[in-house]
Amino acid sequence: MATVTFLVHPDRPDALALATDTATWLTGRGDVARILQFSGPDRVREAGTDVDLADVDFAGTTVAVSMGGDGTFLRVVRLAATEDVPVLGVNFGRVGYLPDLLPDQVRGALAKFFEGKAIVESRCALDVAIADRSVGDGITALLALNEVVIEKIDFGHTVRLATSVDGEEALTYSADGLIVATPTGSTAYNLSAGGPILAPTLRAMVLTPVAPHFSLDRSLVLTEDQEVTIEIAPDRSGVLVIDGQEIGRLQPGDTVTCTVAERPVRVVRNEPQTFGGILRFRLLADRDP
Repeated sequence: MATVTFLVHPDRPDALALATDTATWLTGRGDVARILQFSGPDRVREAGTDVDLADVDFAGTTVAVSMGGDGTFLRVVRLAATEDVPVLGVNFGRVGYLPDLLPDQVRGALAKFFEGKAIVESRCALDVAIADRSVGDGITALLALNEVVIEKIDFGHTVRLATSVDGEEALTYSADGLIVATPTGSTAYNLSAGGPILAPTLRAMVLTPVAPHFSLDRSLVLTEDQEVTIEIAPDRSGVLVIDGQEIGRLQPGDTVTCTVAERPVRVVRNEPQTFGGILRFRLLADRDP
């Protein structure tokens, strides 16, 4: 008996209808189905009751199904990774680079997964530790599948970001921002900022400055064993964004430390993704009108 948890975009009634229909099919097979619908940045609704994301228990879930676009998929990944639950993405977005299933493929994909015939990819993620000096030794730990971005707040001004690698002082950037991307995220904001595309199976991270002012404008690729710490230098604040979600403001002296997560994120695919296929899909899709 399998347990399937559906997580649904709040503004897609068609996604909710499909989740409900698929849940009925699953229970008819003797499986267990849960439907959670996002109701806010940190809330989901289950059986008519709103609960905090932090209180959602994924223990015992066999597979999580994301029903939305890239944003929904990234939020589901962060939840499911706590229990090493694989994520299957059904695309209800405009393009959808991450969820690759069409709505009419979900039953077949789940059946294949239950039979042990599904393609399950391991994707590198980042462990992110945020040290806010205003709360003393308090550390906030998060996970990123695509990228960590520290950006300027003030229009017309840069933010200064001092980096260190493995505890050794490296570069200080005066820029619009700094991206720390995974191989999966290397084709997203990192690519738009002029960074390199990394093969998706690599365990690495890439640092790319955004519009640097009088500083190095080249990307740095770090190995899975390295650690990068970024400190907000005086005298301007920055904003931290992880996988497209704003986490909060950072003040001078605050630090963000990124390492390659020991445990990969597991993604269920409809068909295998080749490096060439990713390039064609990503680059040609960006040219569509």
